[in-house]
Amino acid sequence: MKKVLFGTMIGALALVTVACFQLQGFLILNSLLTPGQATKVQFTLRPYSATDPDRNYQFILVGVQDTNDLFVGKATWGTNGKFGGPVTMNVSQAMAGAIATGNWCSTNGLDFGSITGIDWKAFVTPTKIRDRAAVDEHVIAQAVVKAKATAPAGQHIVMGVTGAWIDDGDDVAEPGDTFLCTGNATGVIYVEA
Repeated sequence: MKKVLFGTMIGALALVTVACFQLQGFLILNSLLTPGQATKVQFTLRPYSATDPDRNYQFILVGVQDTNDLFVGKATWGTNGKFGGPVTMNVSQAMAGAIATGNWCSTNGLDFGSITGIDWKAFVTPTKIRDRAAVDEHVIAQAVVKAKATAPAGQHIVMGVTGAWIDDGDDVAEPGDTFLCTGNATGVIYVEA
């Protein structure tokens, strides 16, 4: 019983002291594209806690309905020069699957693992980001989204998820790691003929 209680307390403490940035806004900078044209999706993030400064890897996930229609390109952390930016974010091939398999991001009405019909591309900061408990500041992360030349006219769903990744020490995103999701949003890009 003591081991279970101790493990539960350590898990709760990790959630309190991990550097997290919560989603304050999600914006598609240009939501009307012609085939072949690109835009950016923008995440506005703020430190989650004013009392527990810490550092950890930060991630964003950008999802589109069909990668044959929309292409997700590179992502940049801190385009406004805050919290260690600007810096190119690394692509993580395994992160979206690890989050879904590990049953992370299943609070506040969204169960990430049950989302269907969306292809995800995950990006993570190359280093741990210190949040400094600076809740009065914000950081902007942006990812490029391009309508392919063959994209059909009409609306195309774009989703965004953000949070912190607590790696188990092997630098590989996997279900045994901890992922704290701190915001999600959905938008639409219209492709005109």
